[in-house]
Amino acid sequence: MDVRARLLGFATARPRAFVVTSPGATRTRLLVEDGLRRRGGRTVASPAAATTLVVCGAPGAELASAADVTWDDMPGPRARVRLADTASAEEVGAALDRAAGELADTAAQWADAAARRGWSPEDEQDAEDEQEGDTGHGTDHGTGHDTGHDTGHGGGHEHHMGSPMGLPMAGRADDRDGLKLDVLHVPLGPALHDWPAGLVVHLTLQGDVVQAAEAGAADGGEGPPSFWDEPWLRAAAGHRVPAGEAERRRAAAHLDSIARLLAVAGWTNAADRARVLRDDAVAGAPGDELAVRFAGLSRRVRRSWTLRWMLRDVGVIGRATADRYGLSGPSARRPGDVLARLRGWLDEAGAAIGRVGDREPLGGTDGPRGPIERRPSAAMLDLLPALLEGAEFSAARLIVASLDPDLAQLAVPAEVAGG
Repeated sequence: MDVRARLLGFATARPRAFVVTSPGATRTRLLVEDGLRRRGGRTVASPAAATTLVVCGAPGAELASAADVTWDDMPGPRARVRLADTASAEEVGAALDRAAGELADTAAQWADAAARRGWSPEDEQDAEDEQEGDTGHGTDHGTGHDTGHDTGHGGGHEHHMGSPMGLPMAGRADDRDGLKLDVLHVPLGPALHDWPAGLVVHLTLQGDVVQAAEAGAADGGEGPPSFWDEPWLRAAAGHRVPAGEAERRRAAAHLDSIARLLAVAGWTNAADRARVLRDDAVAGAPGDELAVRFAGLSRRVRRSWTLRWMLRDVGVIGRATADRYGLSGPSARRPGDVLARLRGWLDEAGAAIGRVGDREPLGGTDGPRGPIERRPSAAMLDLLPALLEGAEFSAARLIVASLDPDLAQLAVPAEVAGG
């Protein structure tokens, strides 16, 4: 077996996927994560570490553009999978298997690499000529004229460089202490690992401190209704829904949020345990079995001194702030820092697991993030900028993960919202 075959065999043996999810495609994302796990693979945090790009749902123009940029950033061998928000487990599995076949297709991968490289001997000679020209500081050697300077700025040596890695160059502004520091504008999302689907946050940084923030939804947050709110949406539409079914979904939603926060905090093993529990809860595992396994996870997370040190006093939400922004659900019932919100999810997930056997009809509209008619994630979007301002950049993703807004809630049906 030659080196090429060995490399391709390594790439396909344990699939590593970077997943881009549009709002409302949570169900498909869960099927993808489960399908990868069953094949010995996993999702990865960087396109550079991925062999497969998986796009879940029907992204709008902004999210589709972000997915295309992600695809361009992926090294070969690579494969791309597109899945509808209605995809079945069988369809997801078949798509992942086709991607594995594409990765193992040596001829196709070499053709893809050649097309991306787009390099010829003539290009190499042009690059050498350009490098020689750069050493002359932009002077045209045939005419002696200056061709690389902006003469409209007093003949200064501005070479008008582009934006490195897509980021604008830093400017200068006064910080809170009256010092002149670089100002950098950094976008987060929408194609980011362990990130709420469709969320876009624009940060203005001075040093490592967030000076200003804006939060919004890519493509206006358009998409199918929330997967996590689905039992309550069906009940609101007049269907009979057992309360235990809704509690099972509530537990899974909180476990998904817990897993995301733990992953952002760097505790991958505990995040994976939470995700397996989440998938088993959705699949209908017995409540007693879920309760025992969840108790072990909860105990381990609560006892972590490292996690406590990392999350304490970060992203504090006081009662007055929660009321002012109209927060509801766990984030309003557990005011405090990121650690308090994590413990709130643990409390409510455990209580929900204890109620999965309830066969009474579901009453009320209080879903995992709050009353579904109030679009609780909209309040989280309103709050995020105020919560991020003044925080260290390293804490920004922890703060976002501790709220975990579900942007599919922005498209809650009019009849549920009272329209």
